[in-house]
Order: sequence, then C-alpha cells, then structure tokens
Amino acid sequence: MEHLCLKGISKTYLAPNGEVHALRQVDFQVAEGEFVAVMGRSGSGKSTLLNILGTLLKPTSGEYILRGQQVDQMTEDQILALRRKDIGFVFQRYRLLRAYSIWENICMPLALDQADVDAEYLEDLAERCGIPDKLDNYPDQLSGGEQQRVALIRAMAHKPAVVLADEPTGNLDYKTGMSIMSLMEDCRREFGQTIVMVTHDNECASYADRIVRLEDGRFVEE
Repeated sequence: MEHLCLKGISKTYLAPNGEVHALRQVDFQVAEGEFVAVMGRSGSGKSTLLNILGTLLKPTSGEYILRGQQVDQMTEDQILALRRKDIGFVFQRYRLLRAYSIWENICMPLALDQADVDAEYLEDLAERCGIPDKLDNYPDQLSGGEQQRVALIRAMAHKPAVVLADEPTGNLDYKTGMSIMSLMEDCRREFGQTIVMVTHDNECASYADRIVRLEDGRFVEE
C-alpha cells in the first residue's frame, strides 16, 4: 500500500534572473513501512521535495496523495491537522527550545495539539536512545549527538505514520551519526513508520530499502 504518492509534481520559484524550476514533473511513490533515501547534489531539488512531502510547501502543479488523502486539495486547517497527526520531522539542526527542558521539548508537539502524553512510550524511547537520565536537563547541557536523539524522540512523540529526515546526521561525527541511523531503523521496525530521508552520505543511505537520486529537479536513477 502506498503511503506517499506524488504525481507530476512541479515547483517553480520566481527569482531576479527568472524562474527556477526546483522540481520538474516528478512522480514518486513510497510504500507503507518503506525507508527511502533521496540523494543528489546541492540544488537538485531534495529539500523542496521533502518540504512538499511534509506539507510545508505547496507544489506549483501536480497531485500529492498522503495515506489516501489528496493534500493539494485540502484547506490550510486540514493540512495542519494532517501534519500534526501523521508526520514527524527530523532536521539536521535540532531546533530545540533552549528555555525548555528536554522533556518539555519532546512533549511540545503534543501540547500544541492538545494531545495526551504517553509517558511510558516516551520514556521507553529515551531509554532506547540512551538518554533516560537527561529528561530534566536543558539543551545546552547536552552534546550534539544527545540533542539529535532528543530531536528523533520528539519526531516520534505523536507516533507518526511518516517520518521525514533532512540530513539527520549532517552535524554529527561518524560514530554518533551511525548511532542515529540505527535508532531510526529500530524505530521504523518497531513502530512501522514510513521514512523518507534526504542525505549526501552513502553510508547513511545504505540503511534505506531504496535509494533514489535527483538531478536538476528530476529523478535520474534508482
């Protein structure tokens, strides 16, 4: 069953020198529970693709179907509800709020959505991530690798069906980066998430079931 389906998706930006075609008639399908890595050079359209999948950006043309729902025909309120319920984001930069504890950062998406907190589930994730004793700390008290683990737990907090990861190991050393990849794979197997990850790293991409490559806004090979 397809969780994500893009049909003829294009995205064009207006620039001082004319139009920039970030995506050109892209077709892209991801099956339920599949882990897909998207690779390509800077400017190839990877981030635009991920932002469209995450409903953070609207395509210029084409259809986007997420879990049977046609996103490109939804209202802003419907898209916001869908994003909060079904999508988890893991960014290269951790985007933790420094004035809040680690536990508060993890629970923030749930609080914004007025959703119940499954404390046992989150504490289990913290245990798996090796930071069960850090939940009362603040971001500045954690290493970069620990903060990325927090970002991963936050992305999983509402048990999303889809996880989108943008260079999740880009700011980490090799050992910590591979640890994050293993954790993502463990969570995928345990909770059945569909994962789409943008990366420049071949070793990170090797964790995926499938690798696709973007060049000048088009998929060129798998």
